[in-house]
Amino acid sequence: MAWFWIVLGVLAVIGSTTWILPSSFERRQGERRMEALKLGMKVKILIVDDWVKERLNIDRLSQYLIWTDQKPRSASLWRVPGPGEPWASPPDSKSWDLLSGDFLVILDNLPSDIIGIGSENGYVWVALNDARSNIEPRAIKRFLDEIMVFLTQR
Repeated sequence: MAWFWIVLGVLAVIGSTTWILPSSFERRQGERRMEALKLGMKVKILIVDDWVKERLNIDRLSQYLIWTDQKPRSASLWRVPGPGEPWASPPDSKSWDLLSGDFLVILDNLPSDIIGIGSENGYVWVALNDARSNIEPRAIKRFLDEIMVFLTQR
């Protein structure tokens, strides 16, 4: 009977220790974010507003940002599932005009894992669920640079 309690105690210690350690998926996510930092991007958790939450049924996304001193125009566009146009802009965003013309080509070429794009306060950003995405940071940087070039044109 004593062996039973010893084995049970050892299993409890091992179980709680392995529960604390990050999974291979969480380690990969951390490596991806670290590589993004090395490429000059900031990574933060974006708590989305009510308009986005209603349409995407998600409340947090990873936001990859790059700063520019060229003052990009303010924008916010979100990939909305369902019939109709795949991209939409919140009513208070004033970026509906980006849904036509040359910028629409950029939007159409973005991977489906990128859920939102925009710019504010000198930052250009993309939002994605990097827990499910396989987009590498170099590709994200390339998309951010392409978006930044367009949004800084006057």
